[in-house]
Amino acid sequence: MSKTVSITATKRDALGSANARRIRRAGFVPAVVYGHGNVAASITVSPADAEKVTAHSGLVEIVCEGGEKKLAVVKDIQRDPLKDFFLHLDFLEVKMDEVITSTVPVIHEGEPIGAKEGGQLEQVMMEIEVKSLPTDMPEHILVDVTALELNHQLHVKDLVYPQGVTPAVSGDLIVFTCKAPHAAAEPAAEEAAPAEGEAAAEAAPAAEAKK
Repeated sequence: MSKTVSITATKRDALGSANARRIRRAGFVPAVVYGHGNVAASITVSPADAEKVTAHSGLVEIVCEGGEKKLAVVKDIQRDPLKDFFLHLDFLEVKMDEVITSTVPVIHEGEPIGAKEGGQLEQVMMEIEVKSLPTDMPEHILVDVTALELNHQLHVKDLVYPQGVTPAVSGDLIVFTCKAPHAAAEPAAEEAAPAEGEAAAEAAPAAEAKK
């Protein structure tokens, strides 16, 4: 089960890109909370709280002025690709009795049988979309790869999910594979240079012909 992370937020009335830039210059992050047919609520959060939800895949309790609270999940995080600061956060408000879809990390444990035979474990999917009630949303999906044999795969449908959690993607997608390492390419055989005596022997007929 996922734990709930709590952050504080300030409501904002002024919208638009110019206002968003002003908020960032002031050292805060513009954000929005939407869902359930309600009018989207524009808010501002601190960079520390933005960093907190970035490392969290479960529920977020957003506490606004006056004690108003919203329960949500993070749907989108925008960061500047060059300077790596937060540009904007999107939150989806949820209800405790509705099934939601969220993306959670995939973590493995154990050493595959195939690795002991010289294979290499490769993780194809680093995270997976799952469906559950908000209170059942896991922090991550833990996968035991011990039984994975050489040149075999673990698919989405092969994973063990916590109670109340189901995958929201195709069960045939590969999550882990254990591959045999590629054989090192044989170095191309270099043509042997003629020995000094052989070169002299080949040059002799040519010298006789010139005479």
